[in-house]
Amino acid sequence: MILSRRTLLAGLAASGVSAPAFSQSAPEPQLVPIELVEDMLALPSIVKLGHKHGDVIMIEYFDYNCPWCKRSAQDLPALLKAEPDLSYVLVNFAVLGIPSVTAHKVALAYLRLYGPDRYLPLHLALFGLRGAVDGERALKEAERLGGDRRRLEEAANAERTAQWMKDTFQIGNSLGFIATPSFLVATQSYVGGMTLDQKREAIAQARG
Repeated sequence: MILSRRTLLAGLAASGVSAPAFSQSAPEPQLVPIELVEDMLALPSIVKLGHKHGDVIMIEYFDYNCPWCKRSAQDLPALLKAEPDLSYVLVNFAVLGIPSVTAHKVALAYLRLYGPDRYLPLHLALFGLRGAVDGERALKEAERLGGDRRRLEEAANAERTAQWMKDTFQIGNSLGFIATPSFLVATQSYVGGMTLDQKREAIAQARG
């Protein structure tokens, strides 16, 4: 096991935390320091989708075993199509226990080996699985999409992957994100599920 005891405990400590459910109204936004947003965007482990230099940046913290994140993933293609000027950033945030930690290690390995342009199909495939998603199931999906198992296992267990997860946890904790999904739209944070319409409203508000 590569991850430090502290990192693993961070995931396990939140393993019993359920993300707030989708509701009629979006989560209440909270202003966050721009420095934390910049630190997050500087991490090599993030996945940038949509416009490369969008007028608004939306960041999603997700866990592959989070049911509300699954719903968010289903909305993602429609959101990117409806908002061509949006930069959308995915952040692997394994907070729901050991299966999530191992699944996200594989996902980050895939990102490291094959780049962000090939990541979205894996992202959607993992959220398309029924039941718990762990490292082995993530490996099978990555292989199905053309990934090399041996190289993926090696990258998943590398210290660099563990450090990526530690850095993400550190900034997520600074933002007060203890559950998934959580979002940043510009410098406003939203903890809890958001529908497609609620996301678009938050994006519109960020544009002023």
